Amino acid sequence: MKPTTHTTSGSASSPERAGVPACAAAAPAAGTYSAAGAPACDTAPASAVLPCLLDIGELMLVAGADVSLVERTLDRMGRAYGARKMHAFVITAVIMVTMTNPDGSEVTLTRRIDTKGETNFGKLEKLNRLAEECCAHPVPRDELSRRISAIAREPFPRRALYAGGVLAAGSFAMFFGGALLDGVISAVFAVLICWLMERLKPLSPNNIVFNFAAALVAGLGIGMTARVVPGVSVDMIMIGDIMLLIPGIAMTNAARDMLAGDTVTGVMRLVESLLWATALALGFMAALWLTDASALAAAVRSTDPLADAIIQLVVSLPASAGFALLFNLRGPLVVPASVGGVLSWGIYLACGQVIEGIFFPCLIASAFSAVYAELLARHYRAPGALFFIIAVIPLVPGRGLFYAMNAAVRADWAAFSDFALLTLQFALGIAVGISVVWAVREVMRRFEEARRA
Repeated sequence: MKPTTHTTSGSASSPERAGVPACAAAAPAAGTYSAAGAPACDTAPASAVLPCLLDIGELMLVAGADVSLVERTLDRMGRAYGARKMHAFVITAVIMVTMTNPDGSEVTLTRRIDTKGETNFGKLEKLNRLAEECCAHPVPRDELSRRISAIAREPFPRRALYAGGVLAAGSFAMFFGGALLDGVISAVFAVLICWLMERLKPLSPNNIVFNFAAALVAGLGIGMTARVVPGVSVDMIMIGDIMLLIPGIAMTNAARDMLAGDTVTGVMRLVESLLWATALALGFMAALWLTDASALAAAVRSTDPLADAIIQLVVSLPASAGFALLFNLRGPLVVPASVGGVLSWGIYLACGQVIEGIFFPCLIASAFSAVYAELLARHYRAPGALFFIIAVIPLVPGRGLFYAMNAAVRADWAAFSDFALLTLQFALGIAVGISVVWAVREVMRRFEEARRA
């Protein structure tokens, strides 16, 4: 007999926004039974628990998980709850899952994803831990729904947001060539940007509008400050603050997704990244024009290469730690993840002394960061992305992407070509580095599974 296919397609409200997982709303009435005859709320059959799995997948995507992690999590959890087969398709905007029950019937659910939320590694780690627990010992659906709801309701810690923003912006202003005064001013305006993230972003229709508005407001303040405070570099101050908004990580993930075969996701991320970066460039360019501060944008720190490398290594630690806080990484993980940022930049600088160009030194540094992240992930039993993203923060081409979009807005196509090529080399270097490590890890995993079988 041909299996019956039940398809439910919709865009249920996000558990992050509604505070109640869709699986709680979809729970059957008391006394209902599964196909096997057992109480659905007690045994959590595959078809009944599927809305909960989509809740976990949605929350993981919004918190910053890559699509491959979400697909693996959905597949493993579905099988743990009794599904015969699981087919999960995840992109940044949609989750589609088809589950085959033990009796051969199929259930398909589709979820529209709003990824405007903040990256939250704290939530991602808790969701991953919950998923691992359910894979080992599946919990009843009602308990799973309750625990998902508790994680979804956790507010983002304001202290981490502001402390991370100040540390990251001030450190990166100096990392990219600014003086100490530039770092201090950048840190001050980081408070304004964090306030806008907290208050204005939830009201914005999308990230493009928010990025333009935030860049314009912060740029106006920086431009007016530069008019009255002599000896500051507008570029370095802006770039330090832009690192809080620039989609350098998204662009790097786009290249990695395409190399890993997730072409649709990669193209979507790439287009989004370019649109966000253009909005930032337009906002800051408008601010420079309105304040007539563009002439003050050229001054940078003047040091010899060795001294500059030492400064970069020193400030890369607080810069990485700032992003660890900004992404709400759990306290005990901040230091080891941030040390990875220092090590990855040190390896990039060392390789740059013996290898010409940007791509191969960046590839080697990225590969090291991926191995380092994998070791930390095994030790702390957490997703490797939590450590890898922080470790490669110094490599993220935020400066090049900003200057490329800035040149495009000014129709300076020669400068745009130079900075776009620079940005592309960094992004591809990071993506290829992690892809090589990922491929080796997958081959080893499959070899181990084949040997055990």
